[in-house]
Amino acid sequence: MRDFFVERLGFELGTEIGTGPKFVTLDRDGQTIMLACHRTLGFRKHGWAAYFWVENIEALHDEFERRGAKLKSPITDKPYGCREIVAMAPDGREIVFGEITGTQAD
Repeated sequence: MRDFFVERLGFELGTEIGTGPKFVTLDRDGQTIMLACHRTLGFRKHGWAAYFWVENIEALHDEFERRGAKLKSPITDKPYGCREIVAMAPDGREIVFGEITGTQAD
């Protein structure tokens, strides 16, 4: 899972604990995610696992494509005023990146 975040999503590796590893911190654009990597922790395998606010969704989408990240769909405008892309982690969890547009549907 660590390699997916570093190689496909462009995060920088921070702390790494345990063999495998079991836990890592990953940094990108001033945000840090703490990631439990051990499969026996009982995490759900489908649906979103993390959501990140971003400022330039188009540039991020282009970067992810260059890196070979598996994306669930193209950039999607949501009725709650965000534009989102969803990256699929190797274990099936969704990592969502959203940019606030300020335009909400009624």
